[in-house]
Amino acid sequence: MTGARSGEDEVTALKTYHHLFVLCCLIVLAGCIAPATQGDLSTLDKKVIRQRKEVQEVRQKQADLETQVDAVKADMQRLGGTVEEGKHYSQKASDDVIALQETLSTHIGKNDQELRQLQEDVGMIKTMLGMKVTEPGAASDLKLREDFPPAAAPAAAPPGNLANVAGSPDPEELYNSGYSKLSKGDFKGAREEFKKFLELFPQTEYSDNAQFGIGEAYYKEKKYEEAILEYEEVVKKFPQGNKLPDAMLKQAFAFIALNDGNSAKLLLQKIIERFPTSEQAEVARSKLRSLR
Repeated sequence: MTGARSGEDEVTALKTYHHLFVLCCLIVLAGCIAPATQGDLSTLDKKVIRQRKEVQEVRQKQADLETQVDAVKADMQRLGGTVEEGKHYSQKASDDVIALQETLSTHIGKNDQELRQLQEDVGMIKTMLGMKVTEPGAASDLKLREDFPPAAAPAAAPPGNLANVAGSPDPEELYNSGYSKLSKGDFKGAREEFKKFLELFPQTEYSDNAQFGIGEAYYKEKKYEEAILEYEEVVKKFPQGNKLPDAMLKQAFAFIALNDGNSAKLLLQKIIERFPTSEQAEVARSKLRSLR
């Protein structure tokens, strides 16, 4: 019995020792594993912290970049607005310059036309006065006088045969009244006086002057079509009168005023052919050169 118990005790003791040994081995192993695992966790935590920091830095850089992009966009928009504004003002300035040029051209053209008309009137007046007609721009004596001189020096006193023509009113007073009203700008009154004169004295030395005066009254009112017709009456009724070349010349001027250059050229050429040495022919030659 004692031997059997002793063997069981030994077995029990051996088992106990075995368990203790296993337990010690486990403790030792646990002690070895734990430090290694803690070290790995610490390294992993550091990596996570570092990665978080790197992600934060990337996010910060991205935010800074977005801010810079927004600033660039704002600058571009502001620059684009400035460019568009500059284009607008530049275009407006260009349009204003073009409009100003057109306005100036219109005024210059109008002034040139009025100057040519004045020069033509001066030439006509000088022709009627028997004065030398100078080329436009060649001398300063082409300035138009403010008053309208009579057609010729004797116009203020019609020839003696007028006084012998029966009728009333007095022919000299009627004739001079027409020219007086014409010189004062009473064109309607001048026409009436000249028409009365022609009714009473249709075939006197100054009848062609009176007919010419009717045309002049219309011409001064810029009623060029009516003036042309009245000048034509001088051509038809008084083909031998001293006002024939004057009437033809003023017809040409009236056609020019109506922008009918072809008709004007034909009349000017006729004046040169029919009266080559006359003052009216000199004016016609000058005008032809300006129309070419």
